[in-house]
Amino acid sequence: MSLLVALHRIGPYHHARFQYAAQEQKLHVLETRPQSQEYPWAFTPGSAYAIHRLGGHLNPEADPPIGDLDRQLVAVLAKARPRVVVSVGWADPAYQRLLLICHRQRIPMVIVSDSRERDEPRSAVKEWMKQQLLRGYSAAVVAGTESRAYLEQLGFFPEAITQPWDVVDNQLFSSAAAAAAADGSKSDPEEFLCVSRFIAKKNHLGLLRAYSLYQHAGGRWNLRLVGSRAEEAAIQAGIYELPEPERVSLEPFRQLNALTDVYGRASAFVLASSSDQWGLVVNEAMAAGLPVLVSSACGCTVDLIDHGSTGFCFDPLDPRTLAQLMHRIEAQSAQERFTMVVAARRRLESFSLASFSQALQDAAVYASANPAFSWRSRCIAKLLSHRLP
Repeated sequence: MSLLVALHRIGPYHHARFQYAAQEQKLHVLETRPQSQEYPWAFTPGSAYAIHRLGGHLNPEADPPIGDLDRQLVAVLAKARPRVVVSVGWADPAYQRLLLICHRQRIPMVIVSDSRERDEPRSAVKEWMKQQLLRGYSAAVVAGTESRAYLEQLGFFPEAITQPWDVVDNQLFSSAAAAAAADGSKSDPEEFLCVSRFIAKKNHLGLLRAYSLYQHAGGRWNLRLVGSRAEEAAIQAGIYELPEPERVSLEPFRQLNALTDVYGRASAFVLASSSDQWGLVVNEAMAAGLPVLVSSACGCTVDLIDHGSTGFCFDPLDPRTLAQLMHRIEAQSAQERFTMVVAARRRLESFSLASFSQALQDAAVYASANPAFSWRSRCIAKLLSHRLP
């Protein structure tokens, strides 16, 4: 079956998924914002799948004007000739115009969603509009349990939903950890690692409050923060307030080939987000064999973390509990750590490239057999695409 997947920009994580899926089906990928710097990847996709790109807007974080957008989308569909189109989101003009054109051409669509009901305050009017828009999608691929529940709450048929979407190349990170162990490059002294963008919702300041308590109570491990973006200065100021600020390193964004080595050198992983639809870095850390401390606000927690078994979970507003868990990680015996890592990797088997590929294929088959075309969905898509720049 020929599929077209539309998303902002292909990153190394998407590429791994698409490479695997392309073994099972003919795959085309459309980059709607190919110059986007939301994530500063230095990456060139491979050739296992065909790539199409939109152009025509000076702002790399915006879509072309509607007339130009429609012409380009029609041309891409004519070239790719997909039986099913997969849209990685619904909020952009490009995604909304794609829905309108696919409906005209009677091409069923699959929606990809990692949104959760608790992500933000919900407006009754906006939720109603979203419900109407979703009538135009024939199937869905979701991140996990919470995103599945949200789509069902919006009226999506449970049997039309597959998962997972948020997966990484588990073997790549596992191999990097093994290589680090083999060449003795583990960090000395041992360290907690946090990889995430330096933005407010990632809650680095909350993490630093917990690490301060950890230091005050005699904690010996260092803390390594890797990322980029607007909150870097505030994070640096928070580091200076620690009892021993020299034990925290603040480092820039890493490309994937360098990031695997960062995981391989670490001793444990922590993500303290106050809101996070999934938290893909947790998949990476678990695959790399690191014990993980994960905020209960992360979507991945429900699916990946059994507290005390596959990792540890904490309230992001409770730095004292996080500090206690950091001490608990530090005190783990080799056997306790091994048992946790084995349990975590077993849990990740349901979040692999193979499971993603199967979910994508199942969604496409369901959409093809149960096409949904809704005039309400078209009306909302048209209204939204004209309201947005």
